[in-house]
Amino acid sequence: MMRRLVLMGTLLLSLGAAIQADEDWPMYGKDLMHTFSNAHSRINPSNVSSLKTAWVFPTGDAVTASPSVVDDVVYIGSWDGFFYALDARTGALKWKFQVDCQNAVAPVPPHCLAPGEQAPDRFFTDGGLITSSAAVIKRRVYFGAGRTLYSLNAKDGSLRWKRIICGNPDDPECASDANDPTRIFSSPAVYRGLLFVGHSNLGVVGYRGGFEAIDANTGAVRWRFEVDPVLDANGKPVLNDQGQAVGGLNRGCGNVWLSAAVDEKRKLVFFGTADCQFDAPPPYHEAVIALTAMTGRVRWVFRPREMDTCDFDFSASPNLIDLGVNRYVGIGSKDGTYYVLHRRSLHPEGELAWATNVVFGGNAGGFFGGAAFDGERLFSATGLGDFNFMGTVCDPSNPRDLPLQEPSMHAFDAATGRILWQQTQSQSFAPTTLADGVVFSGFTFPEQAPALLARDADSGGLLASFPLPGAANSGATPVGKRLFVGSGNSFDGQGGAVNAFSLP
Repeated sequence: MMRRLVLMGTLLLSLGAAIQADEDWPMYGKDLMHTFSNAHSRINPSNVSSLKTAWVFPTGDAVTASPSVVDDVVYIGSWDGFFYALDARTGALKWKFQVDCQNAVAPVPPHCLAPGEQAPDRFFTDGGLITSSAAVIKRRVYFGAGRTLYSLNAKDGSLRWKRIICGNPDDPECASDANDPTRIFSSPAVYRGLLFVGHSNLGVVGYRGGFEAIDANTGAVRWRFEVDPVLDANGKPVLNDQGQAVGGLNRGCGNVWLSAAVDEKRKLVFFGTADCQFDAPPPYHEAVIALTAMTGRVRWVFRPREMDTCDFDFSASPNLIDLGVNRYVGIGSKDGTYYVLHRRSLHPEGELAWATNVVFGGNAGGFFGGAAFDGERLFSATGLGDFNFMGTVCDPSNPRDLPLQEPSMHAFDAATGRILWQQTQSQSFAPTTLADGVVFSGFTFPEQAPALLARDADSGGLLASFPLPGAANSGATPVGKRLFVGSGNSFDGQGGAVNAFSLP
């Protein structure tokens, strides 16, 4: 009898652990397929309006990373230069970790300034020191801060390793280059001992972006994919014996803003790339790229256009979409189009299944954070619209090229690309996420109070709106009966916080 009781207890503990793992949200997008969806959430259309503030943890600046939640602990970083582990039930601080200063990135945290040093202007910043969301895998935490990747122990925040990603890797002293503008907006994807991450340089000549595979145990670079490689006389990348590009061009290009998705069965990694000085030169700019995960060799490259003048980056993270026997990868672009491709295609240029355009897009328009997928439908917000620092648009002759573009929330049939519904006044740069039938998205509509919107997945109808103390550029993370989201204004850091809501 005692043996049976012990066995039953062990089975119950194992079942409880499995349920907890299903409910957890351990990485950006929740999983390597980037579903951005938690069907195990207890939040649904009938009860979402009863969510109440459970706690608010103030930070020293904006929080634009999305919360990762594992075993009732929230892991998240802030522009204040600290990474935090918080008790998911109470908001109490479990530990915090101070990342290295990188004063080429604005805003500069106060503790990184010399006595009497003036803080640089931050009004036009597009991201602070920590914008990368954490991956929490096997009691280890991985995230980017500025140009440095970190691995911490989840229990106490102690450092395991850190790795500087250089914007000029050809320079043997690049790690000490204080002017290097390289930043890791990308959130790590961890697969079979490798950590995949992209990086960018904000167009600064003398540096280049790229995509790296890092050893998750040691921080060593296993391979690097050059998005702006050296080309031969025929316009093809110069390759080594392993089929990898030899060197790159330091002209401020080769940038990767988004986070990669991984097809675990076929061992493929997918990501999109940015423009190059407001153009899309071949072979890899403004492209969707499939690589073999273990070697970094190119499987296929999809480029929707040969040239560009309107800043049509791929800045939204890809979704892996399984429908029956079909295996797709979907991704939104700043051109306002969501593309779905056959991800296991053998065609070197990729193979398009469908593409649906919803807005013109442009500099601050089109798709940004990432779409949510519920097994049949895709949901995503789009950004504000097209404008630059001079107050102009890319194509004034096009009536759709506007500074503020509508509609701004979209639902698609994942099999066909048919638009199921659309809504207005839902502009967001954050990823769209999904609980049980509830679509969440941060709201950045001009001259409106910041809020997190909750919409019905079937109709798009607004179910609830939750005020936030600062701008909502963080993805919302539904876990169990709780919902977690970051906040904070980019231009002044006010309202920087991690916010938790809970059902009664």
